[in-house]
Amino acid sequence: MFRPRRPFRRRPPLRAVPPRVAEAERLMHAGKFDKAAERFDHLAHEAKKRTMPAAAGDLYLRAARCYVELNDLDRADECAERAIHLFIQARRPARVRQVLPRVLSALERHDRQDDAERLRRKVEEAFQGMEPVLGRMAPQARMAAHLPAKCPTCGAPIKPDEVAWAGPASAECPYCGSIIKAE
Repeated sequence: MFRPRRPFRRRPPLRAVPPRVAEAERLMHAGKFDKAAERFDHLAHEAKKRTMPAAAGDLYLRAARCYVELNDLDRADECAERAIHLFIQARRPARVRQVLPRVLSALERHDRQDDAERLRRKVEEAFQGMEPVLGRMAPQARMAAHLPAKCPTCGAPIKPDEVAWAGPASAECPYCGSIIKAE
């Protein structure tokens, strides 16, 4: 019996982690936080100029993590706030929901309650009528053990606390943007 062949579907090309981002990641993992923060900050600025607000936000968050390791908390807070503003601009409520509580608590720990309240109001205004941003968090703890260690599309390392959850059982790769299904 003859079966008709299904048409060949080409897979989209794998998008690798950009070399400069990979280099900054290597510096961070090697403990060279000052150089890594500088690189992430520069890459975020470039992404912002190229009108890539979500990518710029992710890069600012990595710079903030480096500044925390350097104990430069003012610069860390500044980078984290920039990231949230970029996620607001990109209309990414899930990412804001993930990052906002940590940024607000960091601002409050550094006696910057006015800045925290201003940021909270800005987020609520930006997402008015959309899903609640300050409400319950995505089920990260439950899904963390079920995400693969690497993105199946680009091979980048996946950290459950850094991904943007696209649903209860799927997350977005911070490097290539592909959807990763929980196992």
